[in-house]
Amino acid sequence: MNTVPFPRHGIPGYYALADLPQGSPLSESTMSTGWEELDKILKIYPGQFIVTTGNAGSGKSTFLFNLIINLCWLHGSRAWMYVPENELNLFQKVERMFNRQEKQFKSFASTRCFVQSSNYEHYNDEPRTIEWILDNAFTAFQKDTVNLVLIDPWNELERAKARDENLTDYIGRCLMRVKMFARDTGCTMMMVAHPTKASVGRDVGLADIEGSMHWFNKCDNGLIVKHEPGSKDTTVISAKVREQPYAGRIGHCIFLVDGETGIFSEQQGGGQAL
Repeated sequence: MNTVPFPRHGIPGYYALADLPQGSPLSESTMSTGWEELDKILKIYPGQFIVTTGNAGSGKSTFLFNLIINLCWLHGSRAWMYVPENELNLFQKVERMFNRQEKQFKSFASTRCFVQSSNYEHYNDEPRTIEWILDNAFTAFQKDTVNLVLIDPWNELERAKARDENLTDYIGRCLMRVKMFARDTGCTMMMVAHPTKASVGRDVGLADIEGSMHWFNKCDNGLIVKHEPGSKDTTVISAKVREQPYAGRIGHCIFLVDGETGIFSEQQGGGQAL
């Protein structure tokens, strides 16, 4: 029997393994994405940090809006979004994707989905840094019990580098703040990050995001959305899974995307987990 009181030997945060606080086992706490094939390569759980990238026009945002609708509809989740590139037409876009009765969408839009506007008329000249976004997300967590947070895209955030801090170190520091927020609140954090201009015209990976390996190293799940112009198919690639097998596996899933509504429908048998 352990007779040493906490904190052990007076050292803050020092535990015997038997006393270390634990979260719920992932085998019991993961949620379905709402797509059977995608579930083979991606599951959602509290405190998770998901990074999504892909070439311009590949459907990164549309895919994540579909995913958020599924999670809120199937599991009663609540989402908070900072999406400056889509803000002006967001209501109409999500309404087309909802694909359910009108009264159900009104309930979803009023009680399940919340948006932090990027419009400067609300905040004067206050910079839109990662600290500003997480502060507002925390208010939503406290007041509206959100458990999903989408930041889309990273490239729209304003930088607040410390003096003499290089860009790579700055990105690493910001991503650590995001991970700490996810861990402390239990929210699932989703972030879209565009690849660098140098990757235009070729397939991209997580290492093509500005700041390179920080994005790969610090995310729990890394997704790449790939779409060939003129095709109805969109492929979601799972490029990194920290918590295998409960949170997914490396692999891919193929979706058919309705060009009018933006609804993602998975192809049965169109996925592969390695």
